[in-house]
Amino acid sequence: MRKAYILVYSDVLGTREEVKKCMDSIPQVDTWRYDLPNSFYIISEYSADEIARAINNFTGKTNFIVSEITSNKQGWLSEETWYLINNKTHMPKQ
Repeated sequence: MRKAYILVYSDVLGTREEVKKCMDSIPQVDTWRYDLPNSFYIISEYSADEIARAINNFTGKTNFIVSEITSNKQGWLSEETWYLINNKTHMPKQ
């Protein structure tokens, strides 16, 4: 079952471009999106532990957290981000 996660990382993990490369490279990430600094929204069928280990294995670095986004959530994000979190897929192109 696909789940939504948030990855929050320090600059130790890398630049946004380096983290994007990681997200595109590890099979534990089905798709992703970002719109906040030092954060990525991740869709995956894997556990937070498996995703975190894959990120660490790819980068060799630490100072990040992967946490599942559950039904107990609220915030002000873009429509595209809420669609991804709630539907576990990107919003269809209009």
